[in-house]
Amino acid sequence: MRVRSVLSNQGFTLVEIVVSMTVAAVLVGISVPTIRGLQSQHEARQPVAELVRMARTVRARAMAEQHPYQIAFDHEGFHAAEYFSPYGGKELFDELVIELELTEKTRQMAEASEKRLGKPGEQAVAAETTAGVFYQRYELPVGVRYEIMMRGDHQWVAMNGGEFKRWVFQSSGMCDPFKIRIQSDKAFFEVSFHPLTGDIKEEQSYVD
Repeated sequence: MRVRSVLSNQGFTLVEIVVSMTVAAVLVGISVPTIRGLQSQHEARQPVAELVRMARTVRARAMAEQHPYQIAFDHEGFHAAEYFSPYGGKELFDELVIELELTEKTRQMAEASEKRLGKPGEQAVAAETTAGVFYQRYELPVGVRYEIMMRGDHQWVAMNGGEFKRWVFQSSGMCDPFKIRIQSDKAFFEVSFHPLTGDIKEEQSYVD
């Protein structure tokens, strides 16, 4: 009497298991660098993404409120706010920022006071009179540098010292032509924005 073996029909052989594990290891080895590369590219592109978001925000506000808005540039990064004066420089803009920060602190104190006392006080009234003031800031990561080119510029302007530039969005939604280069040790972006839409027109980039 012959006993028929059924082991070959039950489960995997040792060779099949080894081959499967080898294939899985290769796939994991391929996918991990890809994921890390995508993460590095996302982090490197963050300043560009923030500038695009700011441009869309100030353009929408300028059109909705029929009042010009601006994005200001200095060595720290990007600043979005209402357009206050065609003649004001960095000193006047810094005064505006201080005023807006004080307004925000006043608003927070007013809310805390109202929660504690159950009724608005002097601080709450002061906050209401300055409600709706808009200001956003994006600070560049350490090691990131940038330069811009605007209407009237004949060469790239490095924003690494006391330079101060403003990109103004009119109530029609239009803005001046604008280009920016953002660089780090491992990434480079050169982006130009369309004057009619304020959105990206052309982009060149690489990320190590």
